[in-house]
Amino acid sequence: MSPRPRTVEDSTILAAAVNVLRRIGPERMTLADVGEAAGLSAATLVQRFGSKRDLMLSVLKFTTDGLEHRFETAISNSESPLEAIFAAAMDRAPSAGPEEVANVLAFYLSDFGDPDFRSLALENSRKAIAGFKRMLDEAVAEGEIAESYIDTTQLAETIYSLMMGTLLTWTVSGEGTYRAKIRNELDVLLRPFRRGPRKAGSIASGTKLNAATTVVA
Repeated sequence: MSPRPRTVEDSTILAAAVNVLRRIGPERMTLADVGEAAGLSAATLVQRFGSKRDLMLSVLKFTTDGLEHRFETAISNSESPLEAIFAAAMDRAPSAGPEEVANVLAFYLSDFGDPDFRSLALENSRKAIAGFKRMLDEAVAEGEIAESYIDTTQLAETIYSLMMGTLLTWTVSGEGTYRAKIRNELDVLLRPFRRGPRKAGSIASGTKLNAATTVVA
């Protein structure tokens, strides 16, 4: 007898888990919460993913695997590599409030003592840095950023650190929007390297990523 077909894809369940994590955080989240959001029983989730730990690992892998696509979307939807950098950074939390971002950060940092979790988190950060470096290299090639005094690997790491730090400080202050804050701070960081106008003009709002799958990059 062939197995019964799955009525809900794993990606749908994991996207639902991201929404639950954003809403109530990793500590309070249960398999029953995710099952309710996905329209499945907790027992079905155990069969699919195992324990809550295994589900959380799957969520982190799910978001990490989607990073390249998210950077590709930022590039394809922007008029220049420099604008793509702003779009990618601004869309880390496109519609979330401070409490939701705090829950996502708590998830990202929830279990660094677990080697599997830490390995995925490191992969997540490496892919994000690689994405920013690619856009910086393209910005240099197109003359948007001066080539003579820039290490794009180091600057990509700094952009990532700035983005993560801004997520934290904005979550604490709750002032304005994350998008406005990271845009201003990224503009200050990149201004000395820019050719042409030293201040970012009307940087497009960037890519419209699916908020259900947007976790800290």
